[in-house]
Amino acid sequence: MKRLLLLLFMIFLLGGCGAETDKSKSYFKTIKEKIGKKAMVLEIGASSCKTCINMKKTIDALKLNNPNLPIHIIDVYDDMSVFSYFKIQMIPTQVVINEKGQEVYRHIGGLSGEEMLKLVELSKKY
Repeated sequence: MKRLLLLLFMIFLLGGCGAETDKSKSYFKTIKEKIGKKAMVLEIGASSCKTCINMKKTIDALKLNNPNLPIHIIDVYDDMSVFSYFKIQMIPTQVVINEKGQEVYRHIGGLSGEEMLKLVELSKKY
């Protein structure tokens, strides 16, 4: 009986880890597919970074009032290829991308909600 419970626990543990990783990677792939089609702001950070955690809270608060804001949070731990794809040197980094898929602005560090909204407007301007 103990072996059966241990086996079930191991299957549950391993099965859950794989599903979470695949879902996270598919989110980054989804974002890459939108580049060049929609203007957006990308918040690139990590779940272990204090400033990144504060940025996530700020963005979540903004999205409560406007869920359609084109701000996307990408955690580098979900897919490390984010570093090379966007040439990230430090986190958090905000990357502003216009509808043509061009990077029009980049900021390294934390921002306020008001500053994030200005980045959204900047993404639509160019």
